[in-house]
Amino acid sequence: MWPGSDDYRGTIAHSSAYRNPSPFAGKRVLVVGFGNSGGEIALDLVNSGIDVTMVVRGPVQILPRDLLGFPILSWAILQGPLPARLVDALNAPILRLAIGSIEKLGLQRAAKGPRQMIEKNGRVPLIDIGTLAKIRDGSIRIRGGIDRLVSDGVVFADAAEEQFDAIILATGFRPDLRVMIGDVDGVFDAHGKPRVTGRATAAPGLYFCGHITSPTGQLREIGIEAQRIADDARRYVARLGQGGAG
Repeated sequence: MWPGSDDYRGTIAHSSAYRNPSPFAGKRVLVVGFGNSGGEIALDLVNSGIDVTMVVRGPVQILPRDLLGFPILSWAILQGPLPARLVDALNAPILRLAIGSIEKLGLQRAAKGPRQMIEKNGRVPLIDIGTLAKIRDGSIRIRGGIDRLVSDGVVFADAAEEQFDAIILATGFRPDLRVMIGDVDGVFDAHGKPRVTGRATAAPGLYFCGHITSPTGQLREIGIEAQRIADDARRYVARLGQGGAG
């Protein structure tokens, strides 16, 4: 949390607690984070007539929901076998045409392309469903990093100060599953994320499903992994029935 948080008199909530715009009616809201949660919450708020500003602290990548009439995830599936660097190089020109300039909007384009960002950093680009249009027409304003909070608002890194009635934190997600099941030897990395997902782990009988950032869509990946786990469990049960658990 930022300096001055204890003095701030407004509401601070995490995006995980967001349900609908109703509690924010008539308020000035600051959404911190430019991931899909932040982008969709900001869009939901502004579509309800709420005054919205977004904090974007670093370079970003934005993908259109559809490209040339096909869902962007369909493109990702089609290009799945290709190396990430090649995919990003092939897609860069058409994505720039589809998205347009974001630098004029106060945003900085990340050096890594969308596919590399997912595979190397585990970060999913913003899949735009209308947020960018609201930024372009001024309905959603963009600001840089936060320096500190004051009683009625925020002082940004550029020393500008603005009043906000509520701050929504669309950031800070950490997949540390050790809180739930303990630090099982050989199962988690240093951040508490499973080393293996969709397959047998180092602990017999322990599986994780969907704990990987996928360029081809999380729900699709969960379905593939779930089937793989079910097949593995079926073989395990069959071996037990034959008198062996190895």
